[in-house]
Amino acid sequence: MDTVEMYEEIETLQGEPSLTGEQVIRMKKLQSQLNYKRMNQEKINRILVKGQDMKQSEVLMLLEANVTRDQIRRALEMHKEEFREYLRNIGVKVRNRKSS
Repeated sequence: MDTVEMYEEIETLQGEPSLTGEQVIRMKKLQSQLNYKRMNQEKINRILVKGQDMKQSEVLMLLEANVTRDQIRRALEMHKEEFREYLRNIGVKVRNRKSS
């Protein structure tokens, strides 16, 4: 379920004249998930701002959080090939580029 769907479901629940206990629990769970996603994005931004001071573990965490490699590379201020080599050195699989 994506963020928009969560908001839509919360809005639907809020429009009900009265909620069952199960619906209240569902709404609180959705609100909690949305809050976690927002906090998670804030944490990602704090790490990206570190730039070249980013730790390897933070780079790996960003990759696991589906931050694009290009965003991470730009934050680290690395050239593409330099970043590819860095990823290899920290154990991230990098596809070989096809020769043109």
